[in-house]
Formats: sequence, structure tokens, C-alpha cells
Amino acid sequence: MASLRRRGFLSVAGGAVAALSGCVSNGITGSRRAFDTTVYVGSYHWGFILVDDTGTEHDRITFDSGDSVEIVAFNTSAETALEKLPAAVREAIPDHETLEERNEERIPPPSNGDLHDVLEEANEKYPDHSLAVMPSGRNMGHMGEGGMMLRPIPLPADATSTTTARLSASERGDYTPICHTDCGYGHDYMYLDGAFVVE
Repeated sequence: MASLRRRGFLSVAGGAVAALSGCVSNGITGSRRAFDTTVYVGSYHWGFILVDDTGTEHDRITFDSGDSVEIVAFNTSAETALEKLPAAVREAIPDHETLEERNEERIPPPSNGDLHDVLEEANEKYPDHSLAVMPSGRNMGHMGEGGMMLRPIPLPADATSTTTARLSASERGDYTPICHTDCGYGHDYMYLDGAFVVE
């Protein structure tokens, strides 16, 4: 997977929560302001995928400070929302088996069962996720701490559209997408450490 280099990301005033320009909206309709880049962030049990508008998946995306970013977030189980994604992005989303293999590479199996079994249980009992963005390494598990840069965006499995967050920023550093919605056994592993970098 490649690394994307573009300008812009999270705006921070004195280390506080980032200002959202345009905040969060459902879907992508009407006239939109031009953004320097658009990043598609898909949630799944138990991780995130980052895809650019060409359909290329990335492990890490690097931005220069000063420009704006549009984050289009979705739950990979939300079939109706997925239909509204650009074809290149939709086709880049790995299938369920591939995502499960990724989990096996980074999540330890439960002491009293099989990772596949707890994944299937989570898909049924805890289908929803969320997306928050926090400075890497700073109390990521605690919503009220650590200078959260993007408060949690709900990503329900039954969503009929994507959710768009429009961010503009200049605070240098590494930022981690993380889930703040309990989603079963692997919830504690549902983050991409340092996946967004502002230079």
C-alpha cells in the first residue's frame, strides 16, 4: 500500500479540539467547496481502511499543513451507503475474508475461543462503529482526554449514506483514527496508529 502526500489536515487552536469547517454531514450532496484532498475511511470489525479517490488503499497518509481535507467515512457493512461511493473506491474495499485475515495478523486470539467465532458474534451483536481522530499515543481510549481532533462520527451498519467530515488544519504531528463504539472482542485493537501525518 502506498503513502499519499497532500497538503492540509487538522486545525488546532492552542492544542485544543480542531475547528471543523462545515462540520459533519450525511452524504455528499449539493454544491461543495473544493478540497485539497478527499480520503475515504471505511470501518470494519476491527480496523479501518484508507482509500484515496483513485481507489488506492494506503497504510498512512501524509499531508502538508495549511490545506483542507474531506473525510468520507462509512461502515463497510452498510451496503446502501457503499453503493453511493465512487466506483473506484467501492471496488477497492477488501472482501470480508481479506479483512478477517488482517485481523488474524494483528489481534491475538481470545483465550476461550476462536478469533473467527468472536468475529462472527461481533458482526451480529455489535454491527456499528464510529470514527474519531486523535493525536497518536495520547490517551486514545479516553474520549475526554488527549486532545481529540475529530469527535466520534457514528458509522452504523444500516446507514443509507456516507458521513462527511470537513477538516482544515495546521497542527503538525501524527494522528490516529480510532473507534469509540463498543464492537466486541477486537474493539481495543480498532485503530490505525499514526495513519494521518501532518508535516
